[in-house]
Amino acid sequence: MRGTTKLIGAVAVAGLVATAGSAFTDSNSLPAASVTKGYGSQTITGVTATSVTYNTDTPGSTITSVGLVLTGDTTAKVIQIAFNDAAPATCSAAGTYTIGTPGSTAYTCAVTQDVTTAAKFALVAV
Repeated sequence: MRGTTKLIGAVAVAGLVATAGSAFTDSNSLPAASVTKGYGSQTITGVTATSVTYNTDTPGSTITSVGLVLTGDTTAKVIQIAFNDAAPATCSAAGTYTIGTPGSTAYTCAVTQDVTTAAKFALVAV
């Protein structure tokens, strides 16, 4: 009886190890290799960004807006963005401040940028 209990215990432990192992070996499906959705570098000056989100059109070929969440109340600052070393353009959307400690300001800046050529992103607050 004692040998059977040890055998059942060993089988249970082996089952747990197999289950845990399979949970850690799951894979992710990524877009095709020819699809680029990102940037090579990012420069942020004058503020602390907690989030930078690139919103694309339905086919995913053009960045149509950049969502920004900046730490604190930055509504008095001029927010400018640029891709690929272009001159920074002023974000035309007014920021929306959310009170908190320290709070945050959200912006949605309209842009037209081809996804495949977006290698650098810059955010400047003055």
